[in-house]
Amino acid sequence: MSEQQEEFLTIEEVARKFRVADATVYRMARKGEIPAVKFGKVWRIDYSKLKKQLSNKTKPESSN
Repeated sequence: MSEQQEEFLTIEEVARKFRVADATVYRMARKGEIPAVKFGKVWRIDYSKLKKQLSNKTKPESSN
């Protein structure tokens, strides 16, 4: 059985990767708009789920 390595990033790391303000990432985490969990006072974002979520949003929609 192979274990999948999960990478969790801080709010600051996600903000830096996507070139947005820390406050934007905090807001999205609080609203549940990104896959994040809070451990005490510290937020962590599941990077693999975030990339998957973003790739689903950026796929071109088929026109009917």
